[in-house]
Amino acid sequence: MEDMSELPLEDVPGHLADVVGQREVVYITDADGHRLAAIVPPDVAVAGSAAVEALEDAADLAAAEASLAEPGENIGAADLWRELGV
Repeated sequence: MEDMSELPLEDVPGHLADVVGQREVVYITDADGHRLAAIVPPDVAVAGSAAVEALEDAADLAAAEASLAEPGENIGAADLWRELGV
């Protein structure tokens, strides 16, 4: 099978074994050519997961820094839990 980057959904059953063996991202498309999903090599999936995790960590850090910059008293978690009876 030649290298492919897009595969119509109706062709997937007959070509799935070939698609899985590709070392590139293969997009599954609908009848109009719109991308519905992608089959990616494992190394791409791992890299993508790591990138998403890093972005989430950065967003968490930014939210924490913004929270600490807000005016008012900073209350520690242990104090808050004690106050709430948790």
